[in-house]
Amino acid sequence: MEITIRDIENNSKTLPKSLFQSVNDYIEFLKLKYREDNVDWADQLSESQLRSIENGISDIKNGNTLTHEEAKQKIRDYLKSKTL
Repeated sequence: MEITIRDIENNSKTLPKSLFQSVNDYIEFLKLKYREDNVDWADQLSESQLRSIENGISDIKNGNTLTHEEAKQKIRDYLKSKTL
């Protein structure tokens, strides 16, 4: 059975609005993944995204990192402070 745009539209109407962003993000991902011009996604990063990557690399080089367990604990502590 061939899936049509109408099938996708009808199926999307049954989703809760809270999932619309996720569906749209996935569609954007698929469009990038299957581009026919073979443009590298890294060449499409914004200046802000490039700065964030550079900041992350700098943090790693300067030892400003956390282990996975430390990060999870920090998030738990933050969330706990917000629920009090």
